[in-house]
Amino acid sequence: MTTIETDYYPVARERNDDILRRSGSHLSILSMLARLGAQIDKRRSRRALLAMSDDQLKDLALSRSDAYREAHRRFWD
Repeated sequence: MTTIETDYYPVARERNDDILRRSGSHLSILSMLARLGAQIDKRRSRRALLAMSDDQLKDLALSRSDAYREAHRRFWD
């Protein structure tokens, strides 16, 4: 069985966290970018469910319809 990597930008997140701690002026822009990155990661993870076999979904206690429903949720959910 394979695993799905869900953290695609760990180094960039660490740098952003350091910048957020040190600088207040760029806080809103960086927090928006961090939020956007998190939303992209969430969408990628949801879409990865569609590529899984039925056996892999069963291991996660999901059906094919659950995977489809999850993959097509709005990004703000």
